[in-house]
Amino acid sequence: MGMFQPVEYKQRYTKDSMTSTGKPEKDRGGKIAACRPPASGRSPEALGTMAAIVRRSAFPQFLIDRNHCVCAWNRHLEEITGVREEEVYNTPEHWRAFYETRHPCLSDLLVDESTDMIGFWYPDKWAESPGGDHAFDIIDFFPHLGRKGKWLHFTAVPLRDENGTVIGALESIEDLTRAKLVERALDLTTKKLHLMNTITWHEIENKITSTRGYIEFSKELVHDEDLAKCFESEELLLEKIHDLFRNTRDYQRIGSQPPQWINVGETLRSVRSLLETGSAEAEPAVDSLELFADPSIGLMFAYLIKNTIRNGKPEPEIRIRCSEVSEGLILTYEDNSPGVLPSRKEHLFTEKIVNADNFHLKLMHDVLAFSGMQVRETGEPGKGMRFEISVPKSVYRFVPSRPDR
Repeated sequence: MGMFQPVEYKQRYTKDSMTSTGKPEKDRGGKIAACRPPASGRSPEALGTMAAIVRRSAFPQFLIDRNHCVCAWNRHLEEITGVREEEVYNTPEHWRAFYETRHPCLSDLLVDESTDMIGFWYPDKWAESPGGDHAFDIIDFFPHLGRKGKWLHFTAVPLRDENGTVIGALESIEDLTRAKLVERALDLTTKKLHLMNTITWHEIENKITSTRGYIEFSKELVHDEDLAKCFESEELLLEKIHDLFRNTRDYQRIGSQPPQWINVGETLRSVRSLLETGSAEAEPAVDSLELFADPSIGLMFAYLIKNTIRNGKPEPEIRIRCSEVSEGLILTYEDNSPGVLPSRKEHLFTEKIVNADNFHLKLMHDVLAFSGMQVRETGEPGKGMRFEISVPKSVYRFVPSRPDR
């Protein structure tokens, strides 16, 4: 029986037992009771070789056998925890380096082949390691380590013999404290900037709207033709300033919310109201397409349609389709505008931002890039614009259309 058997977890490690801080069992000589000798076979030899590797490793690591006894505890781990190898070697007391009360480490659960209990002991803190081989990751905060606590990232992997039997587990630790502090500082700074910008934008937008209203009112009061033209020019300039102002506000929204599944059909229907004349057609497959993307992707489609209306013909036409390829999906947006000059195609999305058109392209590129998608313009000059959006397999799916769509 392992030290942390699943049937015993909720019984042996109840709230009362976990708040106990009793000292480890000692033998008659006053030393911490050592583990039972490992079973015979090739396990001791394999663990001995691995222990030598762990002690020379450049990463903080420790190794336990299938009896949960520490076989190796290297110098880098001593520096992080303040616990020396001789304090835990050949004992099952490694948990004391991280917890004040009795608590299984990730490696203990892997030795007992109790991965189903990882969620019980580490709720919302664990994930399967991308490295595979039944490895798992945990990120947690340990308040009693160091002067102000430490954030640690654990990765544990089971060790097996030639028959596939678990003979131990290796656990690696990474100190994320500095990175977490930087992350927290950046998050706080971002929130401050967002609050400041929101207040500033709100006030400026109100002032612009009021000024435009006064200009409109002034035009009705004057009868001088030249003066009226001056007012019209001022109104046009304010309108452009207002547009650029809204553009910057929309651009800041990128990344301010976590990615989510966005239904492309519903998004297109919500922005088609911009198309007062002309037509917009989308294949049935597009209607059931969902992208795991930044919520600002709706703004991207709105900008595309606005661009078509502004640069297109009196009767703008829009065609949207998608097709699956080996790498994922190609989502295509086409219109009947004049298109893009060949000289601009290569640097279309990296041009210096000097007007609203450049800004729209920058927003489009960055919204897609934030979700791992790429875009390129492949239309023929004079025959319209064609944007091809490459979507990785992991960020798209097709869902059945609802009856109310």
